[in-house]
Amino acid sequence: MQSFLITAKDKNKASIYISDFLKEKEIYPIDVNQQIFEKAMGIEDVRNIHKKIILKPFKGKAKAVVIQAYENITTEAQNALLKVLEEPPANTIIIINTSKKELLLPTIISRCKIIELKEKETNLADGDLLQLSDILNILLNGKIGDKLKVAQDISKNKDEAASWLEKMSLFVRKKLIENQNDSKYPSLLKSLQTTYKAIKNTNVNQRIALENLFLSF
Repeated sequence: MQSFLITAKDKNKASIYISDFLKEKEIYPIDVNQQIFEKAMGIEDVRNIHKKIILKPFKGKAKAVVIQAYENITTEAQNALLKVLEEPPANTIIIINTSKKELLLPTIISRCKIIELKEKETNLADGDLLQLSDILNILLNGKIGDKLKVAQDISKNKDEAASWLEKMSLFVRKKLIENQNDSKYPSLLKSLQTTYKAIKNTNVNQRIALENLFLSF
């Protein structure tokens, strides 16, 4: 069976896609081995994967090994993983999930079917521009109470908070292009992007994350 490389910036989106993908392949959850790496994946991790990948399915006719490596995979680990991809056990699906395929060696990429999950493009409407301008003014110049009130309003829903951060990042990037000598916009843009990643990809409390963002300026 084939090996797959699934790339996505959004970990949750990738997880949902992989879950649906394995259901279509009729692989039982008990036959799915999840390998999640919060730090760089090393050669010892590949050795542990190899020990588990040779096991037979518990319930179904096929099994899957899902490798989630969003930070990095060392070159040594990739070379070791290459051997697994070249001679995978029978009836086994191997899925490598990472943020972008450029993190991997061409030899790894060439042995996988590539599935790239694109991010939905975010556009700013006229109403967005006015609202974002008002909030940006509060973020940069407002009183603490006003900042906390805005952070509270934005943080009621996790997905909406992430969407707002995306739009504000676009708005601030536009401001940066228009005002390249203004030193506050680069640091603000970086903070917005960091907060977006934290809310989108971790279990951080979105209200606390947004409050920290607003109070840091």
